[in-house]
Amino acid sequence: MAEDLWKEIVRISDFLLLTMQTELFFVLYIVTGLIILYYVCKPFVKFVIALEWNTFITYMIVVLIMFLLVSEFIDVPDWKYVLYGVLIFSIIVSIKRSFSIMKKNQPYSN
Repeated sequence: MAEDLWKEIVRISDFLLLTMQTELFFVLYIVTGLIILYYVCKPFVKFVIALEWNTFITYMIVVLIMFLLVSEFIDVPDWKYVLYGVLIFSIIVSIKRSFSIMKKNQPYSN
């Protein structure tokens, strides 16, 4: 059973290496890059979580998902307009966050 499974895995890998070599290396480069970025960014994410910057983490996830959706569904001729949108969104989030920080740090008046 295990020997048959191993032979099938070898057969599939041989097929992929012979027919889809460029695509296979592209996927391997992407996976390697993601693994490296994961371990490079992990200390930063732990630091941000320790500081309880939930807004920042949410902001980063939202911007990344938006870039993914825009690149997938819309043919963007000039990416500077997408970056303008991200800049405006960043300003709005920053202003909202600064107001909430200022409100939290106000001295109590009786």
